[in-house]
Amino acid sequence: MPGPGFPVANKILYKYEQDRAYRLHRQKVHGSRPTVNNKKPQKHPHLILQLKKIQLEEERQAEVDHENRLLLQKMTRIMKEPAKVDSWNEYQSKSLNLPLREKQLREIQMENIGLAKRLEHTRPVIRTEEMEEEYQQKKYLQMLWNENAKDFDMVIPRHQRYRQLRKIKEAELAREREEKANSGEEGKKDALPPIGKNTEPQTIRYNGPDTQRSTRSDNGDKERKSDDGSSMDRSHFSSQVDNDAKALFKVAKGLAQPDDVFIRNLVRRTQSQRTQILERFKEMYSLDLATELLSGLGKDWECLINALLKNKSVGTAKLLHDALEEGDYQTAVEILFTCKNSDLTELKDTYRKEYSQSLDMTINEKTEDPERCLLATLAKGGRDESNKVIDSAAETDAEDLYESGDGRWTSDTGKFLKLLKTRNNKHIILVLNLYKINNKGTEATDDIKRECSRTYSEALIALINCLHGPENHFADRLFRTMSPTNSEFVNLLVSRSEIDIPAVRKAYKKKYDAELMDDIRHKCQHTTTKVLLEIANKTPPDWPKTKTTTQKKWRGANPVPQQTKPPIKRVEPSSKGAEQKHKHNPLAQSSMRIAADTSIQRREEEKHKHIEKEKRKEDERQKKNISGTIKPANNFNPSTDCERLHDALLETPLDEEDIIDVLTTRSNGQRQIMKNKWSTKYKKYTLEAKLKEKLSVDHDEVITGLMMTPSEYDAYCLKEALDGLGLSDPILVGILSTRDAKEMKEIKEIFKKEYKKDLVQELTAHVDPDLADFVVLLCQGEREQDSEVNGQTAKKDAEKMNKNGRVDVVDKPFRDVVLKKNHAQVKLTFSEFQKLTGSDIYQSIADTVVGETEDAYISLVSAIEDPVKFYAEKLFTSFGGLGTNEDNIVRIIVSRSEIDLRDIKVKFQQQNQKSLSAMLKADFPGDSKNVLLAILGDN
Repeated sequence: MPGPGFPVANKILYKYEQDRAYRLHRQKVHGSRPTVNNKKPQKHPHLILQLKKIQLEEERQAEVDHENRLLLQKMTRIMKEPAKVDSWNEYQSKSLNLPLREKQLREIQMENIGLAKRLEHTRPVIRTEEMEEEYQQKKYLQMLWNENAKDFDMVIPRHQRYRQLRKIKEAELAREREEKANSGEEGKKDALPPIGKNTEPQTIRYNGPDTQRSTRSDNGDKERKSDDGSSMDRSHFSSQVDNDAKALFKVAKGLAQPDDVFIRNLVRRTQSQRTQILERFKEMYSLDLATELLSGLGKDWECLINALLKNKSVGTAKLLHDALEEGDYQTAVEILFTCKNSDLTELKDTYRKEYSQSLDMTINEKTEDPERCLLATLAKGGRDESNKVIDSAAETDAEDLYESGDGRWTSDTGKFLKLLKTRNNKHIILVLNLYKINNKGTEATDDIKRECSRTYSEALIALINCLHGPENHFADRLFRTMSPTNSEFVNLLVSRSEIDIPAVRKAYKKKYDAELMDDIRHKCQHTTTKVLLEIANKTPPDWPKTKTTTQKKWRGANPVPQQTKPPIKRVEPSSKGAEQKHKHNPLAQSSMRIAADTSIQRREEEKHKHIEKEKRKEDERQKKNISGTIKPANNFNPSTDCERLHDALLETPLDEEDIIDVLTTRSNGQRQIMKNKWSTKYKKYTLEAKLKEKLSVDHDEVITGLMMTPSEYDAYCLKEALDGLGLSDPILVGILSTRDAKEMKEIKEIFKKEYKKDLVQELTAHVDPDLADFVVLLCQGEREQDSEVNGQTAKKDAEKMNKNGRVDVVDKPFRDVVLKKNHAQVKLTFSEFQKLTGSDIYQSIADTVVGETEDAYISLVSAIEDPVKFYAEKLFTSFGGLGTNEDNIVRIIVSRSEIDLRDIKVKFQQQNQKSLSAMLKADFPGDSKNVLLAILGDN
């Protein structure tokens, strides 16, 4: 080869040689080996796995789990057991200016004492002697005028009338002399009227509407009466019996208006005076007054005539007999309880005479226990009518009544009926008040409603109402029976008008916010309304008068002058501009008072609406229960179920099978009834707390789900999800995607009430704004709840959703489909979208959004498209991964047990070639496995 700088003979061969030399060089370089070993070091397994570290972590985690379990058991025991420290703050707050007010009060009291002392030494300025003389003179002149005035009464010659009056007066004077002779006062002479020396007796006519307020007989004794004439002196009334009988005879024959005569001659008389009139009428005319009035006035006056003229016990016996015949135990209890022992004896005698059978025999034949025991106890009589109360005995009776348990209200040997036999009313009232304290504020009537049947509880509550105040009871009866043709109403009004009608009026006003007179005037549009109003406005003769303070005068020389107020001048509005004045005058406006019947009607309507609302809610829940595994039990009896649970929880060892059978074969609505019944029968613990106490800790989650209402459990699951994974939690996604508007509204209200937070704000607190808007719309629950599909609508919606082969999650057509259409329609629309674009809806969402927002959108849309498939997939994923997610499995199975759990089981089998029950048996570690299998129906 030529050296450098010399030309070559053949360039091709020279090129070949150069390439060959380069290749040999490359081979030598490539085949050379380093003198230093630079390979990777060998990997040793003990350095990679670090078994000791894993062991330490597992031991630490086991120790933490053990401490957590101990802490949880302690917390559970603390929450279940009653508090050992009294946390009641029962103290009276003191005002800071109390000493100053006490000082001012003492000064006022001293001034009042001085004023009272000065009033005690006053003497009257008005001379009553002069007024009495003037009154006697006026009465004498009026008598002369009455004797000479024209009268349309039955004409009796004057000499015969004076002879009758003289005989009556002589008999009265002779009787009075005998009485005075016996008392040693015969030497005293009777004072005569200052004017007029005529010795004939003075009488007062009752033919006109106006009557005299007071009279004085010839012997000088005053005879006072009230405006209604009910308190007329008997000696004076004996001279008016004839006039009353004559006036009533005119009414019976149609010669006089019945209203005024009834008011003057019957209503303003007592029962004994009406009896005298009845007897005198029969002596004078040989006729029965009641029969004559009925024949003359007709049926419109029948109830009123019978109530005024017939014996009170006869009407009461008729009411009692009708009540027992019709099964109206409430009325029967009210009648028997409000009768005193003497009245009850008379009522029994009258009942035997009227119906040829004793009252006790009728009660035994017409009633059954427990009503029979109650009525027999009341009919027996002999109850304590004193007002003596012993506090220690009342406390003992209250404790015995509270601890008696079943049968304390219904049994003849029960504590309440024993109290009714042996104790007076005040004692029983105190016992019921102490019972409320022992029962943590729960009224005895609430326990009676829960523990007794409806008819017996109504009768017993009526008795307790009479116990607390008979006037309230009679006010309620007057309201319920208010009709002029109702004999019960008229009899009750007449009987109470001689006993306590003012108290009844006051109770009526307090209970119904309406005057008794106004309601009678408004409801009783009848010919007897005027008389009924007079009866209702009557004041009994022995009714205590209201105390009015009268100013006493000084007895000194200079009397204290009285300050008189000038009379109030009434300005009558002129015709011009009168409407404008009344328009701005609040006193001229119509009253806005709600009548008693309106207020009661509103309360009844609200109660009826609440019952209808609960019924509709349960019906809607059962309509959705198409493929649920739990259905309502046909022969559901809450008392029996509570007893079964109670016996099973007390057994040793625990009868877990019986407990599971009761809990998983009743619907949620039936479990709520059973829970309330448990609270009434066994007051110390709630059913949920007792189950958690007796069963293991692993059962807590499933017991919580079974004992809560669906909305309460959804709110609880949402709270747990927000504290954990948030929008990535499958339970949260499922609840938001499958609940309607009513359910979402109820869930939000419960969440706000229980956890003091707004659900929507908690859901949208830490998410993308677009996703937050989507969740807000989802929480409104505007989805259609039917299952109808429309292919044309699905194609149109798919075309609207298509945005160049993709879908925009913030676009209105997409959200309208996902948020408003039913699940079947959404699924069909997604299918049409895939046909139209060739891509899956989820791939389109993944191409539009990224990150956690993408996962949230895909989860929500998949749950909306097919809830059954969504839950089946989430159940399967809950069994795999790092471990079994027990909470998710329990919450899905319990929440869907009355909706579509059967379909979820079928879908789970199709997707995984393994049943859900088999997966539970193999991979579920908790003790609540048997409860979940029973809910699935595969135990």
